Amino acid sequence: MSTGKKFNPEEDFPEVYKICKLFKPTDADLEKIMDLLDREIVMGLSRDNHDRSTVPCHLSYVQDLPSGRERGQFLALEMMPTNCRIMLVRFSSERDIYTSSKCVIMPHTVAAGRGTEVFNFLAATIANFVKEKKVEKDNLPMGIAFAFSLNKLALDVGILVSWTKEFGAQGAIGKDVVQLLRDALAKFPEISVEVMGIINVGAGSLLALCWAQPDTRMGLIMGSIANSCYVEKVERCQLYEGEEGRRLMIINSDWAHFGDNGTLDFIRNEFDRQLDNESIIPGQRIYEKFSGALCMGELIRIIVLRLMTMGAIFAGDRRDYIGIQWKLDMVSVIEIASDPPGEYTKAQEVMDKFRIRHCKERDLAALKYICETVTTRAAMVVASGVACLINRMHLPQISIAVDGGIYRLHPTFATVLNKYTRMLADPTCKFEFVITQDSCGVGAAIMAGMAHANKYKTDSKMFTMDY
Repeated sequence: MSTGKKFNPEEDFPEVYKICKLFKPTDADLEKIMDLLDREIVMGLSRDNHDRSTVPCHLSYVQDLPSGRERGQFLALEMMPTNCRIMLVRFSSERDIYTSSKCVIMPHTVAAGRGTEVFNFLAATIANFVKEKKVEKDNLPMGIAFAFSLNKLALDVGILVSWTKEFGAQGAIGKDVVQLLRDALAKFPEISVEVMGIINVGAGSLLALCWAQPDTRMGLIMGSIANSCYVEKVERCQLYEGEEGRRLMIINSDWAHFGDNGTLDFIRNEFDRQLDNESIIPGQRIYEKFSGALCMGELIRIIVLRLMTMGAIFAGDRRDYIGIQWKLDMVSVIEIASDPPGEYTKAQEVMDKFRIRHCKERDLAALKYICETVTTRAAMVVASGVACLINRMHLPQISIAVDGGIYRLHPTFATVLNKYTRMLADPTCKFEFVITQDSCGVGAAIMAGMAHANKYKTDSKMFTMDY
């Protein structure tokens, strides 16, 4: 639907324009976010202030980066909130990765059972998989890509801190995930698999891209969760007590909690506070609530509902469906943003889902403006974080592995993120955002291969960074 009219937000829907002004940080605000984040990272890496930091900067204990020359065959296990995947990954030539995988939906009875049941189920699935692939006797190295909260004590020691709501296996909390899987695999003596270590999803994405693009130094997760990882100098990692002479460490920033101590209150507005207060974790994961897919949709819904209550847009239309918390998802936000300028066909289709039909073009234009404003602010706030990490590494050129539908599918998010990262980062540091084609499981397989080479001192050539 379109009449070709161009709307001026300040004149055509002033109430909407007034609220959207609350979502427009200044350049100074973005620089302040960047500086505050750097301060929290320094604290997170320190021995004395680590526990006070909202950016804990967990050590991954991944201290080698692939060069792209690694060859071999490895296994990987991806453990995600909604599904798991077993992978056989073969690196045969440069830029040539062969993967064969099997997705597994864990039965609810298993996910909700004791912790041992989860890992017994996974071990049985792995046993069947390696038999199908006829590699059950090859003692292949396996890496785990893990999407849940861990306390890493070594590359192959990860203490489970918590599950997401899909898992109720409380018996596993406080235990070493790697050892739980090793114990479960030991019940299948007919197979031979060596679990080498565990990494988070961001580190997996970083390693997967690094194999093809050796200048990769950052992984960025932008989906329902917000996280990043980057390569840090070991000398800055005061909590590291491992092998001397190692020069680098992949850090899992866990920056979703940045701002939990109130440091970001200067850019939060009443709608941010309402979303936070009505969430299941008030006061927590504040940085994620600026940019997570679920939170962007919810912020837009809260704004629209407020304006409808005021009679400013969709006046007289029903509010029962739009009044349901979390009802507006990121898929719908992307659809609204995907309408060409001056057209509102997809926007109307989204409102049809909320039983708000035959909308005025002005109201749909206002809805699109709200979506653009909220997603633009999210990209700007993420840019502050990315620029902070770029400036910390201060390398002449890096690639950034990006995983998440927001960057890939939203029509303007990537452009805004690039623009403000470029504005905030040191101009001598060149960077490129790269959408990851390979899953984090490929990165876990690379980690397993490098760990195996280190453990058994094979002649595999490891990549060493030049600082």
